[in-house]
Amino acid sequence: IPSQVLKLFGLDAMDAGMQNENDSNHHTTGIRKLFLHQSQAIESAMNGIHTVVCTGTGSGKSLCFLLPVLAKAFISLRQSQNCLKLGSAAILLFPTKALAQDQYSKLSLLLKSLQENDNSRTAPLRAGVIDGDTPHSQRDEIASECQIILTNPDTLHAAILPNWNKKPSYQSLLSRLKTIVIDEAHVYEGAFGAHVSMVLARLKRVCRVASSPSNTAVEFSDVSQCKITLKSQKAQSIPLFIACSATMIHPEQHFRLLCPIAEDEEVKVLTSEEDGSACAPKHFFVWNPPILDVNGNSTGSVFLPKQPKNTATDSTSTTTMEEIQCPPDLGEEMNEDGLVEISIGSRKNSRKRKRKHFSEGDDAVTLFNHNNYFTRRRHSADETAFLLAKAIATGSVRCIAFCKTRMLVEWVYERCLAILKSDPKTSHLTSKVESYRGGYSADARRSIEDRLFKRELWGVVGT
Repeated sequence: IPSQVLKLFGLDAMDAGMQNENDSNHHTTGIRKLFLHQSQAIESAMNGIHTVVCTGTGSGKSLCFLLPVLAKAFISLRQSQNCLKLGSAAILLFPTKALAQDQYSKLSLLLKSLQENDNSRTAPLRAGVIDGDTPHSQRDEIASECQIILTNPDTLHAAILPNWNKKPSYQSLLSRLKTIVIDEAHVYEGAFGAHVSMVLARLKRVCRVASSPSNTAVEFSDVSQCKITLKSQKAQSIPLFIACSATMIHPEQHFRLLCPIAEDEEVKVLTSEEDGSACAPKHFFVWNPPILDVNGNSTGSVFLPKQPKNTATDSTSTTTMEEIQCPPDLGEEMNEDGLVEISIGSRKNSRKRKRKHFSEGDDAVTLFNHNNYFTRRRHSADETAFLLAKAIATGSVRCIAFCKTRMLVEWVYERCLAILKSDPKTSHLTSKVESYRGGYSADARRSIEDRLFKRELWGVVGT
């Protein structure tokens, strides 16, 4: 890693990832140490090598791309301080707006500390977000004045690329583009991943055209102090790609398919073997909802109750399946034996067909009737709301419940609130839960995100 980069951020790359119990360097000088994979990723990116980081969650992957992006932009801005509106730019792609806002808050803190540590008169770096929530009146200013742009593939495809030759701000941004970061790269797979790969290929072509001398209009305050060669222009037209993910099976193959990287171009791959961060144990639980009886009450078990013994074979048994009576107010039809037949959608007809093959008095009939009573389970959405409410009631567990659809989000959210309100001891915790999904206004989403990042929320239900 270049010494000026280490000095710029107050970092120590020696013995990266190693911590000494007697080392008080960080407390006395403020110098921070990098993990092994962070040091290797920053070194690779600063040397212009395409880099993909596939280490565990919480391993500090954000610094793997934020530090080289900031360093390149800062060094470029310092070298071109006598030129007007020069300096490299970077685009950071995130799959969702929430992730972009989260990284923007981290980036703002880094920019603030970078400005405080810089004693030169270099103009401060600026970062901005361009997505569907950004007003159109502010997009031109962000694109032309900011060195770091946070966006998503949809905005890049629908807004920036189609208008690069119509809006000078977008043309200026793409002509200065030097680094492209793809966070959560595992999301881009299948048909969606194929579409994003074509968008990135188009982005690279547009950058090459936008940075050509015929399309780049550069103004100088002092021509003698600002030397720009065709070679530097060509270097700017080949952006560097950096990708991060925690769940890619074949990182290099996925990275090369997603990004327009030639076969002869080198790629640096960092996997869990190079992960130097501390990792706490993770626990995965597969939760099976309990079985409900004919009255809709939980049996307290995820397994079917044992088959009741027949009175003909066991004289000690006092109750058989045929003697179990059910209340007639269940809304179901009762047969002549007094048993309720529970309808389970499309499976009812198939069971009727199977019943014709059973003879009366056969043990299979008894087993079939027995299982027919206990084939319903509590809905997974209700069980999710129950688990979320129990976790929030502890006061020490922060949870996110993921649902597939917006309707399920509201269902789980309302059920969770109902469970918390039902107990006077937990009724005051309803303000600690929020639902987060598409369809909310930008202000409402920013408010929920702000409360979540400040740890004011204990539970969130989202898609």
